[in-house]
Amino acid sequence: MRVYFTADNQAEERLQKTFSQIIDTLNDSGVLVMSNLANRNLVGWPTQDLEKIEQSGESMIEKMDALIIEGTRPLAESGYLIAIALAHHKPILYLCLKDKIINQNLIHLKKDHQAAKLLNLEYYTVKNLNEILVEFLRKIETGEGKETPNIKFTLRITSRIERYLQWKTHNTRLTKADFLRELIEGLIDKDKDYQNFADKE
Repeated sequence: MRVYFTADNQAEERLQKTFSQIIDTLNDSGVLVMSNLANRNLVGWPTQDLEKIEQSGESMIEKMDALIIEGTRPLAESGYLIAIALAHHKPILYLCLKDKIINQNLIHLKKDHQAAKLLNLEYYTVKNLNEILVEFLRKIETGEGKETPNIKFTLRITSRIERYLQWKTHNTRLTKADFLRELIEGLIDKDKDYQNFADKE
């Protein structure tokens, strides 16, 4: 999963620590994070992917699976990023410290049925931040805005494996790629170690 995370890079040190916590939690959950924050904008990204994004000239949000905004100190570009994410049907998590006020325009936007499916407004504390992030990731994978296969992955296989895949998918509606995706999804569901890891986040 790929997430674009944005926050005020001029915020006080207390918030900067929170931003680091958000990025660390996402990385620990297996998420590739792109961010506007200095020295934290290439976390885990393969160079080849970054070059393709740069060469294509496409909006960064188009290449992401979700957008996360820490809006305790609102950013001028937040509205633009949210509009782009909504236009491309990308789930959005807008975070704000519990004692602060979320922009009333966003609260009004939540009244729109289509926007409400994608736009998640959450007040957080240091204690429940990780829980909110992990729940958002689960929602992307299983709920509204369910993750669709959009990450290209090159896998070199032997002729024996190719023959097996051809045999297994022959006379079915599944493509070889669909078959492999379903097989991996099944492995994820049965992997107790991974489930325990995911539940603890």
